[in-house]
Amino acid sequence: MYMNKEVIYLEPEDDITDILTKLQRAEQKLVALVPPKKAAMFRSAVNMKLVARAAKESKKIAVIVTADPAVVKLAMAAQIPVAKTLQSRPVVPTPEMVKSAEEEEQIIDEDLADGDASDTTKGKKPDAKTSPEASKTDSKATAAKKGDVIDLNEESLENDAKNAKKDKNKPDKNKKVPKIEKYRKWIIIGSVAAVILIVFGVWAFVFAPAVDITVAMHTSSSSFSEDVSFTTDEVAANVEEGKFFAKKLTYEDKFEADFTATGQEDRGEKAKGSIQVSYTLNQTAIDNHLHKGFSLDVPAGTEFTANGLRYRSTSGATFSWDGEIPSGQCKNSKSCELTATVNIEAVNSGSNYDVGANATWQSGIGGVTAKSSGAISGGTTKMVTIVTQADVNKAAEGRESEDASDGKERLMDQISDDEIAIEASYATEVGDLKSSPSVGSEASDGKAHLSAVTTYSIYVLKKSQVEEFIDKKTELSEDQRIYSIGEPYFERFNNIDEGARMKTTIKVGPTVTEDNLMERVKGHKIGEVQSLLRSINGVSSVDIKPSYFWVTSVPKDDKKVKIDLTVEDEE
Repeated sequence: MYMNKEVIYLEPEDDITDILTKLQRAEQKLVALVPPKKAAMFRSAVNMKLVARAAKESKKIAVIVTADPAVVKLAMAAQIPVAKTLQSRPVVPTPEMVKSAEEEEQIIDEDLADGDASDTTKGKKPDAKTSPEASKTDSKATAAKKGDVIDLNEESLENDAKNAKKDKNKPDKNKKVPKIEKYRKWIIIGSVAAVILIVFGVWAFVFAPAVDITVAMHTSSSSFSEDVSFTTDEVAANVEEGKFFAKKLTYEDKFEADFTATGQEDRGEKAKGSIQVSYTLNQTAIDNHLHKGFSLDVPAGTEFTANGLRYRSTSGATFSWDGEIPSGQCKNSKSCELTATVNIEAVNSGSNYDVGANATWQSGIGGVTAKSSGAISGGTTKMVTIVTQADVNKAAEGRESEDASDGKERLMDQISDDEIAIEASYATEVGDLKSSPSVGSEASDGKAHLSAVTTYSIYVLKKSQVEEFIDKKTELSEDQRIYSIGEPYFERFNNIDEGARMKTTIKVGPTVTEDNLMERVKGHKIGEVQSLLRSINGVSSVDIKPSYFWVTSVPKDDKKVKIDLTVEDEE
């Protein structure tokens, strides 16, 4: 059946409540809801279900006029019919319709009331081969245009959904002309590719071209030998006279090693006390020394022993006699005993050096006897670990052989490319070994540290000054030049304050420079450059390497042309 429709144009500010109110107040049973572009009100599944329920409760058929794939997909879930335009037949969407809408990405203008002329069949005659259902559909569409009436009921909507699936593969005679948005991605890709191609072309033919040219020259070797002198004062140097400024380079290599002390020593208290020493003059001695006098010293440091233990006196004594018999010291004029007291101390510490007053003593001086005047006491034992010389020597083993080569290498690394070393001036100064604690001192935790500094040194000359001197001293014809100078070495070098004999080898060849070759080759074809350079007298070979395979000419820019002159010894 045919029914009239009521068109409601929705505003961007309308919310779902406004839409439901307008739907319920509509006078016609068929209500076409026309949302604005990219409207948010129909992009919610909840809103779409509310519209379907409101239409059912008010006994109306709501149709959403849109081609937005997102809205069509939600309408399919809510079973709400949609139409592309106001003149299109409403259909409940199917998955195929949603997919088709997404592929076409058609955007409907806000002003949908005027319709889409491409959607009509105006001016076309019905196809005789068209099925009755198709003829019926065309007539209904025409009727809708004329009277704004659409044949729409629930049964027709269901049939349209089924027919849409059947007609999916049929040719669409009313298919629209694709819009430019569909090809936007390819247009952008093509534009970017064109820009890249242009940039690459500019780089490849303007900036990239470069050429490396290597020219080998025939040369002959010649020996150079001159007396030279040195000075450590740069101001006093004179290249013309062969007096070069010599700079001293040094490198200090600090040797360090931790080691374990192994010495043991008793650092306890030494037993101390005093003893009585005596010297006896017998009758013979008295007779011999009578009227002459007598004197005998017992100096500090005199050694005494008791019970096999050694002691030393810390004070001295002197026995003297003037020829008179001392009162109380001589017996019957037959003998005379001279006595004195001296302090003693044990040679080593330890409680075993404590002896009593009845100990038997022996003296280290002939004729002098000793006996206790009291106990010798106060000795204690305290064993400590000390550093010995053997410990130091063991820790230092192999340090010179291990570090010498490394130290020289680090020294040579300081020599720059514009300096020449005087190899004969190389020297090594090995510093003293220093132990902490020192030898003989206590190592509280048994650990000790050994260190020593070795200084490596060498004198260097400025390479530019040496080459300038060689150039001035070498006599060459006008068509000859020096191509290379070998590494100079110095004979009869003793020290920096004395002179030496500098010797080296130079290579001489025809006068050809990079600058004059550059002017000859710029702008020429690579093949022409080959012939041009090989024609020069003294050139043995030419090797030209372009930066890329498409480079066939030598650039005119000097910065893009590199010329290397190499020399070949004359066979």
